[in-house]
Amino acid sequence: MLRFLKWFFGLFSPYVNSFERKVDKFFRHVKSTDRLSSIEKGLLKLMKEDLIIVNVWMERKFKGYKYLSKKVRRKMYEDIKLIEKKLEEHVALDPVSDKEIRVLLEAKGLSFPHKDAEKIRFLFGIMSFLVPGKYYHYIKTASFGKLLRDPSKLKMEGDCNQIVTLYIYLYSKKFNLEDLNIKLLPEHVCLHFKGIDIEATNAKFEKYMDYDHILPVTEIISTNLLDLTDFREDVQKISERALLKSSQLAYAISSLRELVTKNLNIAYRNLGISAINSKNFSSAIFYLSKLKDRQLLNTAYKSAAVYYMEVNNFSKALFYADKSDDAELEKSIKYNEGVHYYKRDKIDQALKVFTALGDDNMKKACYMKKYNALAAKTSGVKTLADAKKYLSTYKKMLSLAQKIGDSILETSVKDILSKL
Repeated sequence: MLRFLKWFFGLFSPYVNSFERKVDKFFRHVKSTDRLSSIEKGLLKLMKEDLIIVNVWMERKFKGYKYLSKKVRRKMYEDIKLIEKKLEEHVALDPVSDKEIRVLLEAKGLSFPHKDAEKIRFLFGIMSFLVPGKYYHYIKTASFGKLLRDPSKLKMEGDCNQIVTLYIYLYSKKFNLEDLNIKLLPEHVCLHFKGIDIEATNAKFEKYMDYDHILPVTEIISTNLLDLTDFREDVQKISERALLKSSQLAYAISSLRELVTKNLNIAYRNLGISAINSKNFSSAIFYLSKLKDRQLLNTAYKSAAVYYMEVNNFSKALFYADKSDDAELEKSIKYNEGVHYYKRDKIDQALKVFTALGDDNMKKACYMKKYNALAAKTSGVKTLADAKKYLSTYKKMLSLAQKIGDSILETSVKDILSKL
């Protein structure tokens, strides 16, 4: 019964196995404020346990490839075991001597690592196994799924990030991951071992003199996070929040904060703009405030101010306008607030606004509207006796006519009052 329940609930789980769940939990809890050393320690532990699952799960979550269903991922995890087996067969059938490796290294001006002879032999075994042509084919900007195939049936395809990741995984099955580094070249990455560059895309030793950085092996994760999506694959829409999380993760787990800050800022920018478009201004301001772009932040404040003005929430509109440092926008909101009151016959409130603005024309319009309202009350007056009942009304009308500055109205009301 317990086995059945486990199977049943597993049908509805997004995870193929418990390790996928473990990987997802780790990345969900990583924060950009965490200590880098602590993140590296946890990440290295996961990579040692199963780098392939770590990378596949990240592609599933942060690249949005539609093909990465549970069934496909399960097959990929089976295929990597076939790749390992094929590598073992290849190394056993085609052993290499230290002399052969030394010749190749010296041709590039590199020294043979005598203390790590066993390790360089194994790495060379991986190189000869993955030399382009037989089992592997290089393609630019690939998804990891194209690399994880049964090599006896399909040729493995991958870009520099993917093939370096596979090298690291295969090496980790026999030796310590910390032996390896990655070297960042302009728009490229290669494997680095004890001063030796290994160009995984063509399975050759190299000595790259011009490069950007030599980094810990854990940096392959942030490199993959920032890698381009394979244009050949269908992708589901990734939410801006997921993209932001991807960029935050890359920032958190990378020692090259300057390098990944650009991507993080792009994510904040895109998320902020998206929030503006969906009228979620508090979120937009939160994300855009992370950037050092006062102009864009002001755009969010102004957009919020205009939106709340249009829905007649003038207190909120003025709050955001004040944040935007746009005096003209603030004045426009107050004017629209006054007009709003004017149209709804809330003349005293409208007058308060227009007086503060110093808008004499609209003040006169308000006075005129009040005058007309009083005049309407006296429209039924036929006799002097009836007019006397509206003495206070006529006095108010006279005051308003004087404020309006209309001499004709003023003379007319004075004429009536002189007879009362």
